[in-house]
Amino acid sequence: MTSRLISLGSKALAIGGTGVCATALYRYQSVLKEESNSPTNELIPFSHQQPSAIAANKKQCIIIGGGVVGVTAAYKLALKGHKVVLLEPNSAPGKECSSCAAGGMQRSNPTVDKGTWIAVTKSFIPFTRYLFGGEHEPYQFFHIDWFDTLSDPFFLRWSATFAKTSLFPSSDQNRLQMEQLSFTNYAVKDIVKMMEDKKDSMAKKSGFNPTGSLSLSYDVVDAKKKAANPTHGNTLEPSKQLEGEDITSVEPSVINQEQKPTSAKFEFETCAASSERFTEELADRCKNDPKLDVKFLYNTRVKAVSTAQGSERRKVTQIQTNKGVIDVKDAQVLVAAGAWTPHIAAMMGLYAPVYPLKGYAMSIDAKEALASSTMLTPSNLPTRIVCDKYMFTSRLGDEVRITSIGEFSGWSTSPTASVEKEFRREAVRQFPLLESCIKQAKVKCGHRPYVSDGILLLGRVQEFDNLLVSAGPGSNGWKLAMGSGSVVEMLVSGKTEDQISDELGFDARSFSPAGRVVDSPIFAKLCRARWGVSNEREHDFLRAKSK
Repeated sequence: MTSRLISLGSKALAIGGTGVCATALYRYQSVLKEESNSPTNELIPFSHQQPSAIAANKKQCIIIGGGVVGVTAAYKLALKGHKVVLLEPNSAPGKECSSCAAGGMQRSNPTVDKGTWIAVTKSFIPFTRYLFGGEHEPYQFFHIDWFDTLSDPFFLRWSATFAKTSLFPSSDQNRLQMEQLSFTNYAVKDIVKMMEDKKDSMAKKSGFNPTGSLSLSYDVVDAKKKAANPTHGNTLEPSKQLEGEDITSVEPSVINQEQKPTSAKFEFETCAASSERFTEELADRCKNDPKLDVKFLYNTRVKAVSTAQGSERRKVTQIQTNKGVIDVKDAQVLVAAGAWTPHIAAMMGLYAPVYPLKGYAMSIDAKEALASSTMLTPSNLPTRIVCDKYMFTSRLGDEVRITSIGEFSGWSTSPTASVEKEFRREAVRQFPLLESCIKQAKVKCGHRPYVSDGILLLGRVQEFDNLLVSAGPGSNGWKLAMGSGSVVEMLVSGKTEDQISDELGFDARSFSPAGRVVDSPIFAKLCRARWGVSNEREHDFLRAKSK
């Protein structure tokens, strides 16, 4: 009887496996059919005239992705005389993750470790707090769409690496984190230098705010821990602990909170700015400065990428878009597509360990808020970064930016109704006098490109002659863009990782895609088949929403 059950079970698994494979094959054929329907006319990106100031030995570079990372890389490359074409599927730069960033520019690194894994697990599986300890959190800061994640082979592979890195870190993980902290320090100094240049208008246009960050604590035990170790974690930001009236004297808006903080960590040198406005301004400079040879192709979506085997390594040869086919020729190709990087990589048979962590954001116009209510005064609005464990509010000029929530739900950027409701409720708890503004504000979502090991992906892809990648690490913010742009420029200009390390003061090899972005042709096809299903669902949702 037992052997018969085993036999029947084996047959059922075989039939099920065959069905899954057949479905995947059908879906992948559908993906290929969609690609074949794309325009085949030649799209000539480098048709504009080369400025006389540019030396003939400079390179051509095609950048996929027009967020803050892609635009900043284009700017840095153009400053050194390289010719750049940037492909962006939206109608303007910085309209996805870059438009939802909180804006913080701390010289610090959130780490991927056991504590991270436990905190995330406790949030979306509440009963696990009985296993790991701790009190019930009234605000569920993390959510997961079980169908979209567990039905996606990419997420399963990514999450396995995330769990492994968190629970069983390699002996090299701490060194990599420290190198990333050194890089973060370099990148933040670079962007602050631009902001503090009195001849440069970037600070005003991007809402630059150098007045620090206030991290609130409502727990007495947690407050004592912070007081005993005020600079815990991977950070270079000087800080001091505040209690009682000292908190409200630094940040008067906190006094209106229903639950009063027991202490606060004040990082008094921390800066902030709007990633979206910074990206827009930098793109305008690239477009309008005749010395910068940058061409933006908006509404241009990459549909397929062709490669060919060279004498030693592969090479990107063509990029197929919804507007035509680009012959890459001798150009370098940079994938700076944020959380969409795995989709572009899969077109080349590659696996890139980046998964979208959906974040929620809303913006309130300070002037409009004050004009809308006689009860509000300027002291009721946050004047700097004000945050706790789960919500991050920034003052960016006349904009109050509120961000929070992490959600794993595939590549959809549409807010989940129940999550949006919870986000608004928590925002009102922190800023009760802004309740009417919070209820009316539009909530938008962006994908944080979360690398499974928490380390930035930056450098040349080992298997290719002309392919680079710049993505992640996910929760470290837009503040790395100027630094990563400099590294990309130096690599395109012909410098080695060793030369870059010597010049900039950190080990550039620590962020190399080698061993992380890897050949996985069969897995890539399986993922593309699965993503084709998600794209159909997303398109159906958007069509229904537009009616």
